[in-house]
Amino acid sequence: MVKWKEQMIIDAPIEKVWNLFQDEQIQRIMPKVESHDLLEGENNATGAKHAQVYTEGKQQQRYIVETLSYVDEPDRKYRETAFEMGHMFKVRYAFSLKQESAQSTRFIYEGQNKGISVTGKMMLLAGSKKAARNTVLNFMNRVKQQAESENE
Repeated sequence: MVKWKEQMIIDAPIEKVWNLFQDEQIQRIMPKVESHDLLEGENNATGAKHAQVYTEGKQQQRYIVETLSYVDEPDRKYRETAFEMGHMFKVRYAFSLKQESAQSTRFIYEGQNKGISVTGKMMLLAGSKKAARNTVLNFMNRVKQQAESENE
């Protein structure tokens, strides 16, 4: 199992950062997501299920993403999701936002990738921890860049 938890301060109001995590905006921070279509429930709500198509290089993955928790309070935002990838991995991740000031937001990204098949477990064992951390940090930096470029 691979776990991560990283955090950073983003120089943008919490609502501007939170907007990036809404279902309608997901491709801005996850550009490899080609489609994100609601199957069940309501967008931006606990229990929502979306069919997602993700492309990495020439390989296309399809899976169902479920929103496990969704909290939208004035100074605290939280979204936890999970999906199973290729019958090999169970992925769970959460985005937490906390208002630091009127113009800054603490962004916490945590999650885990668990092998559910022998092949999946072996792939995680063989994977680079440095590469996995770089993937997390690259994602966080993309969120920061998108939020701060919107900040006027």
